[in-house]
Amino acid sequence: MGNVRSQKSAPDGITLPSGRGSEKGRGSAGPPTFAVFTRRADARRQARRPAPLAFAPLFVLVLAGCAFAQLPTPNAAGASAGHDIFSFHDMDAANKFWNTLGGQPAELGPLKMTKFPGVLFLMRKGDPKGGTKGSTIEYIGFKVKNLKESLAKCEAAGITPLPGQTAKQAFLMAPDDVKVRITEDKSLPTPIAMDMVKMVVPDVAAAEAWYEKWFGAKPIKEGKETVANIPGGNILFAKAEGPVAGTKGRAFDRIGIEVKDVESLCKNFEASGIKLDGAYRKATAMNLAVCVLTDPWGTYIEVSQGLNAVK
Repeated sequence: MGNVRSQKSAPDGITLPSGRGSEKGRGSAGPPTFAVFTRRADARRQARRPAPLAFAPLFVLVLAGCAFAQLPTPNAAGASAGHDIFSFHDMDAANKFWNTLGGQPAELGPLKMTKFPGVLFLMRKGDPKGGTKGSTIEYIGFKVKNLKESLAKCEAAGITPLPGQTAKQAFLMAPDDVKVRITEDKSLPTPIAMDMVKMVVPDVAAAEAWYEKWFGAKPIKEGKETVANIPGGNILFAKAEGPVAGTKGRAFDRIGIEVKDVESLCKNFEASGIKLDGAYRKATAMNLAVCVLTDPWGTYIEVSQGLNAVK
């Protein structure tokens, strides 16, 4: 779960200050999640001098955004949903869709955010190369307390359910062809909450084992479905019927997973031969650390530690 410069995407990875507020230098190239643009190590002097919009302190913006979201209680291995990353051609249309669905928007400089119970979405303006169809993430799933009321709000905003709606479940299409499932759960304490993603892979058993090994995502029963347990972002695995593309560069660019010790996890990844797309980085002043990797089937993942510390 980046900085917008003249409405274009910035390089990926984490660019941290080289002074007292960072460790381990710079990250690799690609779409950013956390970025701090600074030319000197004197953080105090930089804090007193407002940066131009194109060089906004994005790391701070992300942390502020996280204050709007309360992440769920993690699983036994300490993993939960973190922040999912999206890229949209039309940010106004994207915000309208998610806000209508029940998200709460926040805007700080160039960074726009939407929070739902259990997860934080970070969205940026970009040029995604595709939606969820044909990728390893087929759709995003939410639970709603009252399906009829949720759909009425959507239809009033011009958002029409896709064919195949039932009394308890419906599918919607967000901008840039991000498919969304909403399922009624009358026991839900909130009008809506993030539930799961459907992940399509050629080898379901191998994927289940990989996510259980690295994120403690043990199978649990959710209604009629068996999902890998990552609270706020359970994974429903399904066998791919044909080739599927990775998520990097698409409208749903990456999933976010929050863990208790991201540094140790990153070391374990590398020790096992897993190449990180964005190496471990920590901003000590912010107490927030991340690394980025791609799973064996193409899903781009941002692993974080520290999002729950921001209230």
